[in-house]
Amino acid sequence: MEKYMGYRAEIDEQRQNRELPRYLLGASEFLVDLLNHEFRQADNPHNRISLGDVKEEYGFSILLYDTITKNRFLENVEGVDLPGHVQLIIVPPLKDLDPVGLARRQGKQDDYYIKEKRTDIIGSLITFRKSKAPTEQKKRKGISR
Repeated sequence: MEKYMGYRAEIDEQRQNRELPRYLLGASEFLVDLLNHEFRQADNPHNRISLGDVKEEYGFSILLYDTITKNRFLENVEGVDLPGHVQLIIVPPLKDLDPVGLARRQGKQDDYYIKEKRTDIIGSLITFRKSKAPTEQKKRKGISR
């Protein structure tokens, strides 16, 4: 049946078994598993924080973290001060947290976001240098065109 379905369980299992990156939420260490779209507490794998409705804006996500339950704070806090046991956590871009997991989730090569990140940084630096260098020289020399 496996041959007919085109599914090779042993390859999928190898792809699943990898060392997950770690991220500190509050004072607790969590494993970042974007393949399953969650944070999983390192010393309590049953405690999971789903990233299902965490929205990423401008490359970052905001998460209200309850230090008592070590999970998301789900109460409505509009117009109210946060309780002392709740922290506002700014989560870096998902492709920086777990680039391999995100690539696998999207069916891409494992190094897809790693290559993209290097290219973006190099491209940005080149663009920055090209746009800034002539302007600075003009200002220093007092030349206007």
